[in-house]
This record gives sequence, C-alpha cells and structure tokens, in this order.
Amino acid sequence: MTPFAEIFHGDRILEIKMQSNEKNTFDFEAFVLFQEILNKHANNPDLRVLLFTSAQAQFFSNGIEPTLMYGKSEADVRKSVEQLLRTAQTYFHFPVPTIAVINGHCMAAGAVFALFSDYRYMVDKGGRIGFSEAIVGLNFPSIPTVVLQALVGVTATRDLLFTGKQMKGPEAKEIGLVDELFSAEDLFPQSLKFAESLSKLTYNSSRGMKSAMREPYRSQMEALFSSDADLFTKVILSPDGQEGFLSLIEKRRPKFLT
Repeated sequence: MTPFAEIFHGDRILEIKMQSNEKNTFDFEAFVLFQEILNKHANNPDLRVLLFTSAQAQFFSNGIEPTLMYGKSEADVRKSVEQLLRTAQTYFHFPVPTIAVINGHCMAAGAVFALFSDYRYMVDKGGRIGFSEAIVGLNFPSIPTVVLQALVGVTATRDLLFTGKQMKGPEAKEIGLVDELFSAEDLFPQSLKFAESLSKLTYNSSRGMKSAMREPYRSQMEALFSSDADLFTKVILSPDGQEGFLSLIEKRRPKFLT
C-alpha cells in the first residue's frame, strides 16, 4: 500500500491522506514520495486547496520513523535530515492554501507539517499536538522555530520546545497553535466545508495570497538550511540522540548520558 492516497473532491480540492503505518511515521521513502506528490500537483491550474489528512484513527502523524535514524551512518542520517527539511519546505511553499486535519496525535515532524499548514483543524478529544524533540534528547531546527514564533509568540514557543509539552486540543487552540476544534465525527466534514469555501477563490487570489504570506520566509529558510542540517545530523548521531531513538523503538523512557 502506498504511504499516501490522492483524492480529489471536485476539480479544486485535493486531499492527500497519509496511510504509511499504524502511527503514520515518515521513513525516507515517505518523505520522498510526499515531496513528489506535492511537486506533481503544484502547477495544476484548477487546484485551489489542499487537505492533508490521516487514514489512521489515533494518529495524524507521530513524526520520524525511529529506525530511520538509529544505528545509521553519518551519510545516511544526513541524507534523511536533508530530505526531511526539503519536504517540509516544499509543503510550506505549496502554492495554494493547505489545511491540516488533525484527527489524532500529532508529534515532532508530524507537528511540523501541521505547523507548516495554513490552517489547522483538530479533534477536540483524544489527540495531542507537540514538538517532543527535547523529550528524546534532540534539538529543534531553526526553520520551524521561526514559523512557530510567528504563530504563537516567543514565550509560548520557548515553553513548547524546552518542555516538549504535548497539548490537548483546547490548550493548543488557546495559544493559537490550532484554529478550530471539532468532534471526531465532524472534523473532516467541517474541514471539507471550509475547503469548499476556499475553493471559490480565483487562481490569482488563491496563489497570490499564499505567495504573499510565504515568500518572505524563502530566503531565510535557504540561509538556515545547511546549519539546520549540520546541527540536527550531529545531535541525532550523538550518544543521547541515538539513545532517544532507541527508546522510541523499545517503547521506554530514554536514559541519557549527559
């Protein structure tokens, strides 16, 4: 089964539904395929809205597949980190409005893709969202940090990143991390209803407004790319970084050395 399903709702709304595994984690192939799908649809002149959804009941996405980063060579880790960053940037700059439909837990890299969406609709119960890198001994790239600070402010970003706090829907909505909350039954219908309202935008309005909001970040993202990749790779390969990923594989709390 492919990690993603591509579903059109009429001509103007594309739904990309992630179905990679039970927790919707990203392995290297999933990062590559997601970027390829985005690039394939980017120039569709009829497209106005993208819905990013999950086929899993309890998870939107639990982020990076731990086996992708554990016990791998520096070259392999660097390759995976660069692909992650490039895929995230491709999604961030996707030329029409994007809506993350967060039906369950949304963590780490999964939360970055939600953050990089234009809108975030989340289930009101049974799901948490958070940037849990600190909990497993990792750092957090500068690129999503800049975007997160612009969305929720410096203080809330500080608290989210240093604590790795995993927030329930009402908490996330209170600080502006998500836009709306709905019951599990209403989440997708309400998201699609909103997408239908956005789909009435003209080609120039849909793409022009998105470009106006995203282009100011482009040069900053490119400038930070190498340093983010360098540091994230270094931290992943450190003893604590490897212990963090091993703890995820073994489903236990990490035992850090430093």
